[in-house]
Formats: sequence, C-alpha cells, structure tokens
Amino acid sequence: MMQNDPDESIIQVSEEKLQKFGWILLGIAVLFTIIGVFISPLDDQGKPVLLLPEVKAVEDYRRSAQSWISELAILDGEIAHVIATDQQGDLFTQSRSAQQTLQHAVELAQRVDRTGVPPIGMGIHEQMLSTSLTYLEAARSALQWVSAPEKKNQDTATQKLEEARKMKSELEANQWLKSH
Repeated sequence: MMQNDPDESIIQVSEEKLQKFGWILLGIAVLFTIIGVFISPLDDQGKPVLLLPEVKAVEDYRRSAQSWISELAILDGEIAHVIATDQQGDLFTQSRSAQQTLQHAVELAQRVDRTGVPPIGMGIHEQMLSTSLTYLEAARSALQWVSAPEKKNQDTATQKLEEARKMKSELEANQWLKSH
C-alpha cells in the first residue's frame, strides 16, 4: 500500500460542484451580455462602441460640448430678449432679467472652463471657451444697456450678440461635434 505524503494535498471536487460552478459562470456571462447590450453606446450603424478610457473621455467631452451648444442657444434667446427694443415692464423687471441672463452666461462659461479636456479636444475646447466668453460679453453688454438705455449701448450689445452667434454657428458646423 502507498501512503500519502502529508506535504502533498489532494483537492477533490465533485462533478456536481463543477457543473454548478459552470452554470453560475454561464449565468454571469449571460447577465453581463444583456447589461452590455442595453448600456453600450452605439455608433451611426447601430454597432456598439468600444469605450477605452481615451475613447470614453473624448465621447464624454463631445456630449458635454453638444449640451453646451444647446445651452448657448437658450442663452442667445435670453440676451436677445434683454436687448429687444420693444421690452415691456418696469426697470426692475428688465434689470432682474438682464442679471439672470448674465448669471446664466457666467455659469456656462465656468462649466466650459472647468471641464477636463482630452488632448484631441483641445482645439474645439478653445473654440467653445471663446464662444462662451463672447456670449458672456454679450450678456454684460445687454445688462449695461438696461442700466444705461442709450442707443450706443444697445448697438454694442447687438454687435456682441451677432459676434457670438457667428461663433456658435461655426461650432455647430464642426464635424467633430456631430454624432458619430
């Protein structure tokens, strides 16, 4: 008879336990596949996009930039309303509207400035920051027009808004920001 060496240990696993383990692994694989199908971003052809950290950073920034462009459009309307010649209401209401518009412009410019940018997005980020700062200047000019309603101040505010609109149009035309 052979004796077992006490230093050698034999691990015995029953076939039943191996089958259970296999079924558990299969269940986990199916679960992750289902989750992946529902949460994976898709490209234009409907195929899942592989999100490596670098790709995810670019995609996150692109989505943020698209959101900012939408917010610039809202801000544009607010500024246009403030500098409109046919404004109704008292000076307090006009001043409050202008201040809220300026605050909106400041918050947007800060969000753009504080967002992390992937290296590939530096060019578009500079353009986005410049556009948001131009809208900020337009909002400041609109507030100045409300404070001192002279034709010169209104013309300055209108000019700044037109400049900002031109920059926003250039952003909207940028292929990098369009959905992939």
